[in-house]
Amino acid sequence: MGRRTLSGLSGPWREFSLIAALQRRFASAGPGDCLGLGDDAAAYRPRRGRLELVTCDALVENIHWKSRWCGPRALGIRAAAVNLSDIAAMGGEPERGFLILALPRASTQAFAWEIAAGVASELRRFRARLAGGDTVASAGPVMVALALQGTVPGRQLLTRSGARPGDRILVTGFLGDAAAGRRVLDAPARAWPGKKYLRGRFLRPQPRIRAARVLAQSGWVSAMLDLSDGLAGDLRRLAQASGVGARVEGGRLPISAPARVLAQRLRVPAEDLALRGGEDYELLFTAPARRIRELQSLLARRARIRATEVGEILPLAAGLCLRTADGRRRPWPQGWEHHGA
Repeated sequence: MGRRTLSGLSGPWREFSLIAALQRRFASAGPGDCLGLGDDAAAYRPRRGRLELVTCDALVENIHWKSRWCGPRALGIRAAAVNLSDIAAMGGEPERGFLILALPRASTQAFAWEIAAGVASELRRFRARLAGGDTVASAGPVMVALALQGTVPGRQLLTRSGARPGDRILVTGFLGDAAAGRRVLDAPARAWPGKKYLRGRFLRPQPRIRAARVLAQSGWVSAMLDLSDGLAGDLRRLAQASGVGARVEGGRLPISAPARVLAQRLRVPAEDLALRGGEDYELLFTAPARRIRELQSLLARRARIRATEVGEILPLAAGLCLRTADGRRRPWPQGWEHHGA
């Protein structure tokens, strides 16, 4: 960031000077806004015919990211992206973000500013805005948390609970790239294949807001969520919410060429990266079989994203299973657990 932008933000971070700088740079009003940055709370008028969506996610240093992986602006962008993905999972559009920074006292004003600027720039990319938040001193690691508010037309809300036997299971994009990217970041000195691509897929996930709106507007999607904890864990959640079973065809999982080559180098199945890796932030959704080609065509034309059919929803009694490329059935694997061993 240039010196002009950081004018007055040198030295240790101070809450009120940081807030004043954020107001000068990012205080903008959108539809329905009455009060934004600067008061004790934001105020806005709800939009008629729309449901309010609210999500919150946090990134903690040395748990979700490491300082050697990325700078503060990239951290802010990632913090916004993972929250934007939650709004996408419901078929919604983001509107207002509320940022909380917990920073060690040794942090600089420039460091704090760069995080906030990263958050605000990523929100703006999707026509949302930074509307408030808080900054606090921390005795521990850096934490960046964002609460994000959005809306969705009432009849277009998508949830995890609508899948029915016979529906097909689809995912957008590629699976396993983020897990591969994290391996690259953990061993940066190695000459990994597709290193730049995989790093970017972990550090800068692409929220599928446009694709989600296409799916919501179609009226054909029965259930949806975003893939934050891997297909293994997130399909299990969708199945539990819907009261169904599911079968996934391992040979159909969309895995990029760089992720496949890296998996070979690591001597791990590429399938495991796709199923258990997590943090891809693609969309997992279900729809009736007769609508699959139309949905795939819509997504390709209007959102420029590929959707791959990977399996089928089954009756609850069938449970969850994985069928490998050679036709064998395997028990459903465990997904990522935040508080697991």
